[in-house]
Amino acid sequence: MTFRELLRCPRCRAALVADGSAVVACASCGQRPAVHGSILDFLVDGSKEGVSPEVNTFYEKRPFPGYMPSDDAPSLIDRARRSAFLRALDAGIPPRARVLDCGAGTGQVSAFLALAAPGRTVIAADMCRASLAEADKFRGRASVANLHLVRADLFALPVPEKTFEVVVSRGVVHHTPDVERAIRSVARHVAPGGILVLGFYETAARGLHCARRALGRAAGRPIRFLDPILRRKDLDEEKKLTWIEDQYHHPLERILPLPWVLKLMRSQGFTWIRTVPPAPVEASLFEATDEPSAAGIAALRAGWFARGLGDEDAGLVCVVMRAPS
Repeated sequence: MTFRELLRCPRCRAALVADGSAVVACASCGQRPAVHGSILDFLVDGSKEGVSPEVNTFYEKRPFPGYMPSDDAPSLIDRARRSAFLRALDAGIPPRARVLDCGAGTGQVSAFLALAAPGRTVIAADMCRASLAEADKFRGRASVANLHLVRADLFALPVPEKTFEVVVSRGVVHHTPDVERAIRSVARHVAPGGILVLGFYETAARGLHCARRALGRAAGRPIRFLDPILRRKDLDEEKKLTWIEDQYHHPLERILPLPWVLKLMRSQGFTWIRTVPPAPVEASLFEATDEPSAAGIAALRAGWFARGLGDEDAGLVCVVMRAPS
């Protein structure tokens, strides 16, 4: 199915049809997304169940994560492939798969997955106009024809359920007013036997960052030598300011214990593949590992807590799960 054939009306779930050369409209209720560059905007009526107004305003002011001025296709691919997680994610996704990135932000992960395999259909969905505008600028600059940008509500995505071989939602659900509903919404779009990569702030893994943030608030500013991102010399000050806003001043954040997330996913029929960290070094992210016991889960979480001061993801953990066939 092409990108246009995948689109569904978020209001009535009917298919969208071409109206003229480029514009699409709902075949049933007539709803028509706005078009901004290459972005299809399904939030023209202003309804955004999946996010608080404060969160939307927050990201409109400072899209996260931002691009470097020099970023182009080769530099993005090179930077992404230095990440064990992204290398393993790319290795696991077939070259012609349909991929949905829910809460894509400025689209770096989506753009990398599209550039790495031009036969993939990659849809990046986010509610923030400013973030998607940054993604659109990069898409045009890097000529990423198989990356498609949609502005949409996480709870009413304009694509069919049970359709995507891989669904990625990394760093999103913990910023929504209803975390359980957000996870269920994301999971519904995974095709039978497909893969969900769900990233969230985990309670134990985020523990030392929460302490670091509390110390920063008491001091009136972040204590830079305690934060591994703010200690980096290869990042410009603008990137660091964006990190400070996202990690120290976010208006809505929830932290989730891994056992609760696993229980919720199992209730929907999903089965264990792995958690990240640790990311596989020379293997696909989707190669199954032995599911740990309750004691093993406790040890895993203790390890995440212990690595907190050097963790550049500040407690962001991913579970990789397979949908029921």
